Amino acid sequence: MINFIRRTEIVIVNHTNFVDYNKSNPSGKSGFLKISNKGCKTNSFLSGMSCRSLRIFSIILFSFVFLLGFSFSPFSPLILAEETLWNELDQLAWETNYEAATKKAKEQSKNLFIYFYAVADTPTIPSSTEERFVKVGNNEIRQVVYVMPQLQKPLPIASACREFEQRLLSKSEVLTLLDNYILLKLPIDAVQASAVEGQPGVPILDLPMFQEMAHLPGLAVIDYENKTASHYEKLVGILPFLRAKPPTTEQIQTFLTLPPGTLTQRTLIYALRIHPERPLSTMGTFHPFVTKEATDHSVHQAKTGVLGHQNFGTRSNRISGELEQGSVSEICAQSWTDEGLFEAAIGCVRAWRHSSGHWSAARKKHAYYGYDMVLGSNNVWYATGIFVD
Repeated sequence: MINFIRRTEIVIVNHTNFVDYNKSNPSGKSGFLKISNKGCKTNSFLSGMSCRSLRIFSIILFSFVFLLGFSFSPFSPLILAEETLWNELDQLAWETNYEAATKKAKEQSKNLFIYFYAVADTPTIPSSTEERFVKVGNNEIRQVVYVMPQLQKPLPIASACREFEQRLLSKSEVLTLLDNYILLKLPIDAVQASAVEGQPGVPILDLPMFQEMAHLPGLAVIDYENKTASHYEKLVGILPFLRAKPPTTEQIQTFLTLPPGTLTQRTLIYALRIHPERPLSTMGTFHPFVTKEATDHSVHQAKTGVLGHQNFGTRSNRISGELEQGSVSEICAQSWTDEGLFEAAIGCVRAWRHSSGHWSAARKKHAYYGYDMVLGSNNVWYATGIFVD
């Protein structure tokens, strides 16, 4: 069980990438590399030239070659690579109508991949939050602190979308995975047509199923593939661009290859798989019975509002009897109050990381595993992981 400490000393970490787990350096920055040219190295032919002259010479030379045309064979691979890139982007068959895309996904029994994009920056932060950390020794515990509207700053969500489109939608490893989906591209203010003629439509991000998107641009997946599952025709994946940060290539690959399951199950599994230390507990078999037990225990914690391993012995015996094998272990955690699902999942994984006992179970590969999280009436998420070896 994770016992959270009291909120005492708070250190604000600025300019951090939330989906990269805020890997910050001591100065509080995000740790992105900066490349600087403190000097120039030249060969013997150019050794007499200054750095500035060398740069000017290079520009003139490149311009001369460019103006001669594209017939020079050394440059043809570059041209072919650029043509290939744009051809791949053109081949993405984006639907632009929510109803039509849903129908197509059902007919082809494919999951629906939705990209919500923004064309303008928002005047305020939709989630109205900032990340802060409680410092205890060498550890940092993340907090989400709510900001008054008058103190909020514009969020560059349009820039985040442009970066996502230019950087990620050009990756062959991403394009290959998208072949398995029906693709739908919608602005964040897109409206679902009303079923009643003459009545105004409803903004799609206002629909209850998209509540955890927090009206942000980002990615969502609806299951139209697993017809016999309880999560069929339901939202099973979200990847909002929190704090105007699009995902990395590795993160979107992880998002697109999660095992079938509910939104809460898959979000918690995603949070584990993108952790920098790569815990292995989600690399075994995602077992339905073990997962149901994890769900039921999360429901119990959410109903009572108490974090713990209540009735673990009974639960363990039930699992061992069903699978007819192995030892059973369990980890539990809870979020801060009023966190969204996506942030809560990452926060619970962070809490497990700060407990050696919990992390030793989370980082190990098991034969079978189950994960889930449930929101309590106190607006706290309760997460449970169960493993069988």
